[in-house]
Amino acid sequence: MGESRNVYVEPDDRAVIRTSDVYQTAVEIGTTGYSDTLLAIVANFENSGAPEGFNAQSMVGKSKRGEVALRLFAVIDPETETFTRAGFKTRGCLAMTACASAVCSMIEGKTLSEALVIGPDEVRDAVDGVPWDKVHTLYFVAEGVRALVGDYFIGQGAALADLDAVVPCDECSIPCAMCEHCSLRDARVELLVDSLREAGRS
Repeated sequence: MGESRNVYVEPDDRAVIRTSDVYQTAVEIGTTGYSDTLLAIVANFENSGAPEGFNAQSMVGKSKRGEVALRLFAVIDPETETFTRAGFKTRGCLAMTACASAVCSMIEGKTLSEALVIGPDEVRDAVDGVPWDKVHTLYFVAEGVRALVGDYFIGQGAALADLDAVVPCDECSIPCAMCEHCSLRDARVELLVDSLREAGRS
């Protein structure tokens, strides 16, 4: 009997991160296409995990054709409605980790309204670009911030109408379509169900 065929090939050059907060599901063969800024963020992030006393959290991602997701956590000062600390957990690729770390740094010290202005372009600038096939990560972190703000307001007792005024959702938008999973969308559905249930009782 001849030598069996090796059907599992281990790449010679790869970057894999496995920590309690970051689980790299995408095996990167080299770092081609990643900026030095992005790689430096991945190599040196110190803001992973949930900060002590966090009072807002969110989750955004996708699971079809490979899981890419992030969770954001934040401590928000209720008096000033300002982010004082933020942290993250990710699954996916180097770009997801870098973008999540970058956006946590970007929102610290900002008010909720200032943080909501952060979009994919601002995150792209912060990491000095992502490869074309990782563009979704820019949208995920921007939507994650929106969901983080939404979670905070829900925790403060906001109703669906209040949420619409602060973080309205456009389910036909590209960012919403890209996010297969979104904690803000789930929370909005729960609020809608609750309001219909209350209306049925009256």
